[in-house]
Amino acid sequence: MTEVTIQQTELEVNIINPFDDLIKSSISSRIEKLNVKEELQPLAGILEISIYKEDIKLDKSGKPCKQTNKNKKDLVSEIKMKLDTLTIDQQIHIIKDANIGLELEVKNILEKNVNIDELIALGICLPLNIFLEDNPCLQELFVNTCDLENINNCVKSTNCVPFEVQGLYALTICKNEINYIVKLGSFAESQGMFKRICSFGGGNHETGSLTNKWFQRFIKKALAEGYTSKFTYYNKIQEKISITDLSGNQIEMMPYVMRPLETQLFQKYSKSNHNIPPIFGSNCL
Repeated sequence: MTEVTIQQTELEVNIINPFDDLIKSSISSRIEKLNVKEELQPLAGILEISIYKEDIKLDKSGKPCKQTNKNKKDLVSEIKMKLDTLTIDQQIHIIKDANIGLELEVKNILEKNVNIDELIALGICLPLNIFLEDNPCLQELFVNTCDLENINNCVKSTNCVPFEVQGLYALTICKNEINYIVKLGSFAESQGMFKRICSFGGGNHETGSLTNKWFQRFIKKALAEGYTSKFTYYNKIQEKISITDLSGNQIEMMPYVMRPLETQLFQKYSKSNHNIPPIFGSNCL
């Protein structure tokens, strides 16, 4: 009877905490990718783990030789063992202190059917107001907004004004008046923010891209769980340039200049959020 009760209790714990294994595996995966000198050793220091081998060799005169560092495999193993003794909140706190980043992907969040409140409570989605306060240069740029709704099982915006201009955006979900960033990106002149939102609608179709499908599933889930969602974006007004075509004729064209600006946006976000990227951008560390 006792054995059955224990098994039931363990099963209940697994059901209550579907997020734990995902977080632990994400942290473990990230640690294995770190370089020793710049990332692993500082992390070991925070965890009060010695980076030196314990066996001290003596030279011919009987004096201790210079201590040698542990190899990466042993150091990673010790760090993982130490982290396993801590709570998830403590582990995230240390990950932030060490600025080593965390690869937590939206596709895995959706597969695990993680409650959005749990994700937000983890503290890895940077609030939009903090991001803008950390980067005053962005406050004057990101002044446009449009709200998202689930209309006939498709995430759309009814208040986004069509405007053919290129730009950058921050996608957020909001509860208790705090907007949490979940995605950063850009849009082309031919799209504007309005058509970019329309293109996300392709996620409702079999032929839609994975990003668009994740967008639809995640925002629908957030809305269903009591969040609101919106885009806050920057319209980049860009002048046309004149180039000489292959026939020697002068033609005007609109250059797409958002790629380097999008890279800068991710870099600024990464710096503000302890190298933890948005859940829609775990490959942008």
